[in-house]
Amino acid sequence: MPPPAAVPALGFMLDVSRGRVPTMPALFRLADRLRLLGFTQLQLYVEHTFAFPGHEDAWRGASPLTAEEIRALDAHCRSRGVELVPNLNSFGHVERWLKHEKYRRLAECPDGFYHELFKMRRPAGTFFPCEETADFMGALYREYLPHFSSDKFNVGGDEPWELGLGRSRERCAALGKRAVYVEHMLRLKKRAEACGKKIMFWADVLLGDGDGNARGGEIPAALLDGAVPVIWGYEADHPFDAQCARVRAALEKTGGSGSFTVAPGTSAWLSFGTRLSNALANIRAAFSAAEKWRAGGVLLTTWGDAGYHNPPAANLLPLISCAALARGDPAPETPADFAPALEKMGVPAAETLAEALFSFGKLDDFISKKIPNRSWIREAFFAKGEAFEKLAADVPAAEIAAAAEENARVLKLLGGVPASCPEAAELSVAAEMTAAALRRADAFLRGDAPARAAAETEAAGPLREKFAAAWRLSCREGGLAESLSFF
Repeated sequence: MPPPAAVPALGFMLDVSRGRVPTMPALFRLADRLRLLGFTQLQLYVEHTFAFPGHEDAWRGASPLTAEEIRALDAHCRSRGVELVPNLNSFGHVERWLKHEKYRRLAECPDGFYHELFKMRRPAGTFFPCEETADFMGALYREYLPHFSSDKFNVGGDEPWELGLGRSRERCAALGKRAVYVEHMLRLKKRAEACGKKIMFWADVLLGDGDGNARGGEIPAALLDGAVPVIWGYEADHPFDAQCARVRAALEKTGGSGSFTVAPGTSAWLSFGTRLSNALANIRAAFSAAEKWRAGGVLLTTWGDAGYHNPPAANLLPLISCAALARGDPAPETPADFAPALEKMGVPAAETLAEALFSFGKLDDFISKKIPNRSWIREAFFAKGEAFEKLAADVPAAEIAAAAEENARVLKLLGGVPASCPEAAELSVAAEMTAAALRRADAFLRGDAPARAAAETEAAGPLREKFAAAWRLSCREGGLAESLSFF
């Protein structure tokens, strides 16, 4: 398909750190599909899943990517006109490093912290902003970045939750959290530039004042010079327009030569792939703002929070939607709009799979009770005890019945897709898990304890094994045990 026209660059970021690390054939297949759709960039979101020499404690058991694999994927992408951009979170979301005694000295809160948003204690997950932690990351950069031919590098930097709550408390009180954040990000920028890379970074802290007001404060110019902020947001009503306007205005003040990227999401995480309506609306809003405010690119993201139970197949329709909007075409709205792209990818029974993906993706629409950034259906599968009963208590039985009927139709559709199709196999397991979640909720509402117990027994046994088998179709063993621990 033609390259992007509505935006200069179109990328896809795949989380390979929250459990699922794809096999090399799966990564090669992804790169081929991105080329067919007209994408120009691929990023693999890494926290600890690269085999850094001397840091085996961090990646042991995770089936990490190796230097040889990165070089092979880079060459494969390059031969297809897709730029493999390195992505390594460098400030927050480093729990999988800081849980080891070896790295404890680098933590902002070595003993953990109380998370105000989630109302619970969490383990250390943010580096203490100082030269020592910047040097630590600089050493990792020197090991990691030479394997990529791209001149770009996403250093992350999102959600440093405990910044200012521990060792940086006094400095943050004196200067403000955002000033301390920018100071440390500039340290990371310097070390990335020493490796020949221009940084990208998540813009959430830049857009807030860093002290609890997500909309306040003037955007500091220091971090915009020679760096690309990535404005991310994942709900249908995310204020992309206002945020892009602020970043564009800040860039104009610095001479107007800089750029920014807009990042919507697949909405697949914390679901089985049933939040497609939110994803498509979120993507449309992102492209509208990107075009209006002259963004340098759009980066579609997908994540694997809390066990990565979302099947890779759930990314397909959001990818196709992004590709269409990037070309300046109308947004796909029906299964028939998505089927031609699936056929180009070589997916068997493309029309049937498009209808199954589309219908399955709409299942959360049947449930009027909404949970921000996650699926009610997934929660109904995994929630335990009182949490489950509270979740299901006020949902009308008619909604659950309608969702169950549509899900049964999806399973019937998938029966018409060749068994050799991995996407159909993944989606079938997700649909079976959805059926169990809906049976469980229905049984609770009817007061049928045996039926509820039967649904829970199925989830703990047969579905657990089917999920593991589907995982292994495209992903490595590392992370699977953690994912299964939720069942």
